[in-house]
Amino acid sequence: MIFSLRVFLLLYLLCFSLMSNAHDQEQLFNQVNIQAQVEREVPNDQMIVLLATEHEGSDTTDLAAKINIDMQWALAVIKKYSAVESQTKNYQTYPTYRKQIIIGWRASQQVEIKSINIAELTELTGKLQEKLQVKQMSFVPTTETRVTIENELIEEAMQAFLARVEIVKKNMPDKNHRIIKLNINTGGHRPPVVRAQRAMMQSMEMASGPAVEAGTSKVTVTVSGSVQYF
Repeated sequence: MIFSLRVFLLLYLLCFSLMSNAHDQEQLFNQVNIQAQVEREVPNDQMIVLLATEHEGSDTTDLAAKINIDMQWALAVIKKYSAVESQTKNYQTYPTYRKQIIIGWRASQQVEIKSINIAELTELTGKLQEKLQVKQMSFVPTTETRVTIENELIEEAMQAFLARVEIVKKNMPDKNHRIIKLNINTGGHRPPVVRAQRAMMQSMEMASGPAVEAGTSKVTVTVSGSVQYF
């Protein structure tokens, strides 16, 4: 009796599994993956500059004091510009070598400044170069600008996606459809870091004040999904 019950349960589970697999295959029947992508050039309305103070010597305590003096000076100058945000970065100390022997130390600390007032930040950058070096400059859209554009592009991408759904529908034998899965991906902006840095360096060499160009960044939105026609 117990053996018969076990056999019955095994057969029931096997039949249930086969029915589930058949149901899953039915659900995947006439399933089409569709994607639509839209993009736009967005004005870079924020400027970000990374500067650093660096010193070399044999006494790490002396190096730390020099770094601190430079950074305190830089922060005092930055405070005079109300439209500029600043953030100090990590302090680093590492040895210098000659023939695999430590002959001294090099210390550095960075400060990042950013602002939507590009003219003011450009002026400040020129002043800070009295004691600090420009390590990197980039232009990016602010979060508010990027989100606004992304929301607009999501609507455009959704319209493009649905238009493609209809195009496929016209060429399918089954005219009903349903969207099974939908994905929305935003991104794709890349700030022109290298170009901006070169522009800054060249303008500094000419001693005529930094001449910068914010340019644009490309923002892309992709809508993809699976559509079943039945």
